[in-house]
Amino acid sequence: MLLSRRTALSLTLVFACVASLALTQMAGATHPRPKGATPLRASLAIAYAPCSSPNRQHGAPLATLSCNPPAQASSFLTVGTGDAWAGTNPKSIGSVRFDVKASSPEDVKIVASISDVRCRGNSVSGFCGTANTDNATVPDYSGELLGSLFVRLTDHFSGPIGSCGACADPATAQDVQISVATPCVTTADTTMGSLCSINTTANGVIFGAVQDNKRANLEAQTIYVDDGGSDGTAATTFDNTHFATQGIWIP
Repeated sequence: MLLSRRTALSLTLVFACVASLALTQMAGATHPRPKGATPLRASLAIAYAPCSSPNRQHGAPLATLSCNPPAQASSFLTVGTGDAWAGTNPKSIGSVRFDVKASSPEDVKIVASISDVRCRGNSVSGFCGTANTDNATVPDYSGELLGSLFVRLTDHFSGPIGSCGACADPATAQDVQISVATPCVTTADTTMGSLCSINTTANGVIFGAVQDNKRANLEAQTIYVDDGGSDGTAATTFDNTHFATQGIWIP
């Protein structure tokens, strides 16, 4: 059956309107989000190297293979602990906290600290000069740490590839790493290592990282605190290794 020219033209206009409406709905689509999600606080535990050549087995019910002895992931830094470093006591406490600032200009406050940070011998030349009386082989560390948060961001701040334009499309960005250099300062207490701390914001680290009214759902994937490597500098990452990570300590 043949359609009249007028009918065919009408159907074409209908399909065009439907397609246009569908594209408009796709472009304006939003994403589910919680009513609120702040603050995010994570305690820091010491990072250990993964077990690659097992010679033991963990007790049930977590009866996985294990490696003896355990090895810190960091080749340069440690914390006081009597059974690891004779004469020292465990005094290290570390945490990272993120607080959303919802008023304009929107931002995310970042506060992090970790105490009793020590060199493993003279592992970082020029940054291990303050000895401790409890164990002289683990002096204060006066270099930098590099705190990194791996995030997955879903918001209304995307646009065509190569030309963001107004940057108003809803999208999930590929996972990215946000890093913050953190200075370490020696302490007067000769039975405690250095204090490493930072108090900043996301926009203070990367200007424009947080935009007003973009409805950002930020998934925190992993938090790592790396040492400064052999030169004690956070920015030169060629030999930086994990020192601490999000975790808990069970006595």
